[in-house]
Amino acid sequence: MSPNDTALTRRNLLSTIPAAVISGGCTRRSDEQSSEFEPDYDRLRWEYGTDDRVTSSPISKDGQLYVGSHDRCLRSLDAATGSLQWKFEVGGSIWSDPAISEDTIYIGSRDHNLYAIDTSGREQWRFQTDDTITSSPTIHNGIVYIGSSDENVYAVDATSGTQQWVQPTQGRVIAKPAVDNGVIFIGSTDGSLYALDANSGGIEWKYSTNGPIFTKAEIVNDLVLLGSRDGNFYALDSRDGYEVWSYNTGNSITGPPRVSEDTVYFGTTDVPAFYAVNAKTGDKYWKSDAIEGHIDSRPAVTDGYVYIGASRGYLHVLNAETGDQNWAFQTANKIGSSPVVTDTTVYVGSNDTYIYAIKREE
Repeated sequence: MSPNDTALTRRNLLSTIPAAVISGGCTRRSDEQSSEFEPDYDRLRWEYGTDDRVTSSPISKDGQLYVGSHDRCLRSLDAATGSLQWKFEVGGSIWSDPAISEDTIYIGSRDHNLYAIDTSGREQWRFQTDDTITSSPTIHNGIVYIGSSDENVYAVDATSGTQQWVQPTQGRVIAKPAVDNGVIFIGSTDGSLYALDANSGGIEWKYSTNGPIFTKAEIVNDLVLLGSRDGNFYALDSRDGYEVWSYNTGNSITGPPRVSEDTVYFGTTDVPAFYAVNAKTGDKYWKSDAIEGHIDSRPAVTDGYVYIGASRGYLHVLNAETGDQNWAFQTANKIGSSPVVTDTTVYVGSNDTYIYAIKREE
């Protein structure tokens, strides 16, 4: 019998997890999902229930799955079984995605702090900003880069937690930074994408759109690819910020893109749609209207399939070449978490408070 044959499900979860795991320390909220809801157990490997929404995206390393929750806890779960290894409580809800470097996990919280936690669950340091952190950290050359709702971008030493530099913008910084060739690319709700020197934080160039930018950019072949709430998806020259092309969807874009080979994949928010566009030219390959609800999560692309969550609780799996839907897995509430795909399993969080491990067989 494989480890996944004994996976936890909602039917036996409460009987197998001690009470301290269910509610100890982390903030409980009322469960918004229907008590009658049951996921597709034929595709489900396991599910783990937290005490609040899970918009944080999981990260997997060495057989462990690390993920935050609005219940103020970062958890380490056994990736094969879903069993809790440890949890670390912070002072506010966690919207941020964890990042990991060597044996340290970095994550932001709405308690204004960036945390460094080792892989056994012990705090190494914390760095305080002046407002909530829903941005996710990026680690490069021993520095953690992150934004804050205090309108600043920060560079923090990954080992000591000391500030290296800070660069103000004119709006909240919710997007995750991207790094390429010594430059940090990060959007702000002031509508601008900033290109910052990674060593000093100085502004190398700035490109202004007509709406807030919530999404992480993708950097491919000297192109910076990102969407804006003005309804446009942009390709900018990473060296000078010159606009190479833009694609108008007519709808807000708040979810990060994903590039695979020569294609960039992204979704829209106001009127749900999902696009595959040539990353070099901006020409549309296809558009899918099969998505149930608006899209805030970042797609995963692997082995010819695109995995994307949406606001009506579905994880959709599309053919990467045609956009046709192959299968979908339903949760009981919005999926804003971005899926993580391994050889056999898709991991994703949901606003129904659960973290799911889903069989990947196509």
